[in-house]
Amino acid sequence: MNELDLHQIWQLIVKRWKLLVALPILAAAVSLLVNMLIITPQYQASTTLMVTRPVDASQIILQDIQLSRQLVHTYREIVHSRRVLDIVIANRSLPYSTESLRQMVEVQAVRDTELITVVVTHPEPKLARDVANEVAAVFMQEITEIMQVDNVSVVDAAVEPWRPVSPRVSLNVLITFVLGAMVAFFLIFLLDYLDRTVKDPVETQALLGLPVVGLIPKLEKTETLVTMANPRSVAAEAFRTLRTNIQYSSVEKQVKKILVSGANPECGKSTVSANLGAVLAQRSGRVLIIDCDLRRPRQHKLFNATMEPGLSSLIFNENVSLSQALRKTEYDNLMVLPCGPIPPYPAEMLSSVHMLRIVEAVSKQFDYIVFDSPPIIAVTDALILSKLVDGTLLVLDYGRVRKDEALEAYKKLMLVQANVIGAIINAVPRGNSYYNGYQQYYYYGSADSGEHKKQGRRKHS
Repeated sequence: MNELDLHQIWQLIVKRWKLLVALPILAAAVSLLVNMLIITPQYQASTTLMVTRPVDASQIILQDIQLSRQLVHTYREIVHSRRVLDIVIANRSLPYSTESLRQMVEVQAVRDTELITVVVTHPEPKLARDVANEVAAVFMQEITEIMQVDNVSVVDAAVEPWRPVSPRVSLNVLITFVLGAMVAFFLIFLLDYLDRTVKDPVETQALLGLPVVGLIPKLEKTETLVTMANPRSVAAEAFRTLRTNIQYSSVEKQVKKILVSGANPECGKSTVSANLGAVLAQRSGRVLIIDCDLRRPRQHKLFNATMEPGLSSLIFNENVSLSQALRKTEYDNLMVLPCGPIPPYPAEMLSSVHMLRIVEAVSKQFDYIVFDSPPIIAVTDALILSKLVDGTLLVLDYGRVRKDEALEAYKKLMLVQANVIGAIINAVPRGNSYYNGYQQYYYYGSADSGEHKKQGRRKHS
């Protein structure tokens, strides 16, 4: 296991803070209910006795005191004897056996003194007082008969207790709250240990043998096309970093046709495709985004364009020209080829000769082409398209894609000998340690944000 630093521990706590708050509060609430409603309050009454030798006060010597202290231990056992307790039960008509009463009565010898304390614990405070005084009285009577001496006297008689000694509600609630917090911490780290999803870029690279070329922050619903809506944001800079990594991924051959796919559904591959196309168009010439997801298309929604005619129309050869199928966007250098009518056999259409001709035609008109394809594990569409492109990007949703799913998707790409450029970890939570680099960029460039926004408006006007 990798060691967790303090920052990672803090991230785990922040991620599962609800568990850390809810579990101790729930434990404390249950403890409060149990202590108040289920546990019977117990009261204690105590009588203090003193053991002395029957001598004149003027004649008390050290040996007398030592003998009295030795008698204390003997008398303590006599208090607990069946002889004394049976008489107490009979005198008070108690509905208890000798053993039951013995458990209620506690005899304590006060250290280095001749004092004995008889403590009785009972749910009824009056009965606790009466039994304590009765035990003291019977004990003094029996000692006189057994020892033939009258050397025990009452120092403090038992009084009726007004406050229960148990349960100690405040202490018990506090203890359960602390225990609940400890259990919550344990569960947080246990859940993290059992979590087999993709999160760490280093672990992902070691698992797949692929470089992680992009870490995309989690976007809000209103930030889908963040590179257009907020080009100075942290998320937009993450896509620009992705663009740079792709452009430098190969020194021998320029990667112009890029396939974006995910391991499983709803991994964010369509959003990644749209924003990647946008940042490529900002600097790298003419760019086309082709929505090859003929099952659940999204590009026309992201760019507020009509879905028909589109890619499937061109493949069907429905007398639709390429210029009619292309859609303009608010970027002059960026165009979109939507899905078109959803066909019954998407895989067969993508593997057709017509599809190959369409790719060849658009390759002559555009500097970069981004293919948005269905997830790899679900269908074979992405594997077919991987043979038509220069490089493939594998999108892995942070905390949702299991490591075995990511590995399965990569192995499928390898079986068709796809050129996998790298992996993209999408929807990284804001506050994650890998997110800090982009945050530093944002604050570094925030001073110039006003000027850049002005330039951006002039550019698109």
